[in-house]
Order: sequence, then C-alpha cells, then structure tokens
Amino acid sequence: MEQVIYFISIVIYFMIALRILRALHIENKFEKFQIWEIKAGYFLFALIIAHNLAEIMVRFSQLLSELIQT
Repeated sequence: MEQVIYFISIVIYFMIALRILRALHIENKFEKFQIWEIKAGYFLFALIIAHNLAEIMVRFSQLLSELIQT
C-alpha cells in the first residue's frame, strides 16, 4: 500500500511543482541559449520536491494506520 501512496503522491506533486517552477519564469535570469539546462533543472528540482512530499505522505499514512490499529 505504501508503494501506491508513494507513486500517486510523487506523480501529483511532480506535476504541481513543475507547474509552479514554470510559473516563476526563472529562465529569464539565464542566458538565452541554455534552454536544455533550464528544462533539466526544472525537471530535477520538481522531482526532488515531489519525492520529499511523497515521503511525507507515506509517513503520514503510516502514522494514521498506527493510530487506527491502537
């Protein structure tokens, strides 16, 4: 069950984080011909954020299941 929660959470949080990062328009701060590097940075940073938030969701679900069992 934890893998399902992790996978669903990481997909959802990745999409949200990527949309937020693109809305910040960070690419305006870089040189014009570094599009590939900027997109790779967006992807990696969004993946890191999504992973951390998905781990929080897994631990939260573990905590809830422990509380329910007692």
